[in-house]
Amino acid sequence: MSDFLTSIKADLLDKRLLPIVALVVLALVGAIAYAVLGGGSSASTPTAAVPSTAATAAGLAVSQTTPETAVAETTGGASQQRKGYSHNPFTPLPEAKAKTTTTTTASSTTGSSSSSSSGSSGSSSTSSGGSSPTAPSKPSTPAKPKTVYHVAVLFGVLPAGATPQTATLTPYENLKLLTPLPSAKQPLIDFRGVTQGGKSVTFTLVGEAILRGQAACLPSDSQCEAIDLRTGESEQLEYVSAAGQPVLYELRVVSIESSKGSAASVASVLRGESKAGYKLLEHDGLVAIPDLHYSSQAGVLVFATHGASAARAHAAAHKHHGR
Repeated sequence: MSDFLTSIKADLLDKRLLPIVALVVLALVGAIAYAVLGGGSSASTPTAAVPSTAATAAGLAVSQTTPETAVAETTGGASQQRKGYSHNPFTPLPEAKAKTTTTTTASSTTGSSSSSSSGSSGSSSTSSGGSSPTAPSKPSTPAKPKTVYHVAVLFGVLPAGATPQTATLTPYENLKLLTPLPSAKQPLIDFRGVTQGGKSVTFTLVGEAILRGQAACLPSDSQCEAIDLRTGESEQLEYVSAAGQPVLYELRVVSIESSKGSAASVASVLRGESKAGYKLLEHDGLVAIPDLHYSSQAGVLVFATHGASAARAHAAAHKHHGR
């Protein structure tokens, strides 16, 4: 073994191998220097990462944004520092802490506001719930339907020798108020309406006539200005023509029917009044009906509640109608 090492030593000290030995020695020195310097530098990196990890684990937030104030991140950077002050890179940034505090404060404020709003809403709800409830408004009561009467009569000349059963009379159905019969050019009677309850029909006598039949005279038998007939009753009226000849007419009440109608229906009845008939009554001073007046119902007449003449008229109507 010693002979082997002696041989190697002699070979290495040979002048021809000295340059190679020198290069090997330099390489070893460089490797050792690199290992010492480079290894120390690379070892510092994980050492610096440990405090950072620990700080993060402790719950300290680190801002990734660059603060407006320049801060040096080197431990000895006096030659490289331009503005600001030196700063230990492992110390939490004051700006990041301020931001964290601000965020926490804002969150707390928001939470408080939400709680306050919820509390206020709850108080308001409680207050509203505690107050007495408003009574619901009553629905408007629909207007009651009005009663409208429809009258149908027969009226015409009764020829000599003819009987009421065989005579041909003109029908007038659904008479309008104040309609003159037989026509506006030859008015003999004027339709005034029905009495209360639709019991009878009333006509005003336009001209002088001799009356025979079942009608009741109003206001009295001796002063007959209007006649009143019930359904099925008839009255004969004898007039003197312009030639001086007597002419006999017959009036027969066929029906008095009632129906329910709206306010519009009642208004249409009032608008349907015969203007010609009203002018005729106004000209002859016959607009007023003795001891009768219109009620709130359209076309319905009621007896006056005062006066001796009204009582007599009412009694006369009762007498003629057998009531």
